[in-house]
Amino acid sequence: MTAAMASPKVSSSRLIVCYAAILGTLPYLTLKASWVTGGSLGLRDPSFVDSDLMLFANLLTGGMDVVAVVLALAFTYSWGRRIPAPLVLFPIWIGTGLLAPIVLNLPVIVADLAKPQLTEMPLENWVWAVVYGGFAWQGVLLLTAFVLYARDRWWFVVTGTVRPGTIGVAGKLGIVAAVVCAIGHTIWAFGSGGLSARGQDAVIAVLGLLAAIALATVSRGRFWPRLVLVWTGAGAMAGSGAWGLFGAFAMGSADRAPVLAVPVLAVQVIGGVLLMTSVLRRLPHAA
Repeated sequence: MTAAMASPKVSSSRLIVCYAAILGTLPYLTLKASWVTGGSLGLRDPSFVDSDLMLFANLLTGGMDVVAVVLALAFTYSWGRRIPAPLVLFPIWIGTGLLAPIVLNLPVIVADLAKPQLTEMPLENWVWAVVYGGFAWQGVLLLTAFVLYARDRWWFVVTGTVRPGTIGVAGKLGIVAAVVCAIGHTIWAFGSGGLSARGQDAVIAVLGLLAAIALATVSRGRFWPRLVLVWTGAGAMAGSGAWGLFGAFAMGSADRAPVLAVPVLAVQVIGGVLLMTSVLRRLPHAA
């Protein structure tokens, strides 16, 4: 009886993925801990982080990596399957939207970092490599842990067929928003700015279009590949859009003309939510 009620043993491969993902958060968390406590690790100009706004931003972004640690553990151990689905799905959806474009854009980021960097920058050159390398590491391993978790908890999504119905008005509006997002980011990708940022714009444009196509054809063929495309593309729209709006309003970012940027970013956040909610309504039933 005791053996029958015992929790299933966690496989060594899942443990490796879990703790490797957590390991990938440590460099970023170390930087953030230094900056919020008055340290100067990786800073050429310590005054860069010496403001209430930067303190808030560093606490926010550091907190996001703490959430990644908790998610990695939840995806690995049995207690994670008892967490209500929305509390798991929302943060990993946003995490997918923020991390997947970095993983896909990594060759461009590496090429950009290989170029001589301006000495006037407030951060040491190696900080960028540590930050983006850590994000790419987390993107691969944290999402791998989530796939293993989702396969166990929601196995019927992979084996089942799409639930009957239509994408509705919300889905159609989400598709229109994805097209607007793709047009805006394509314009930015061929505009001014750093190579990494423009590569990121190109990736987000493509992901948004793929999400729109996947939702429009959700009733054709297998469901789960379309779910993956909508999940990733809608997450990229919502995550990058929300972060862009935070930068525009809170951080005073002026990389793009606010007249164009703010409406596009707002549309893509709303569109990402509409795409995601529309595809979730078509999830297969559990047998």
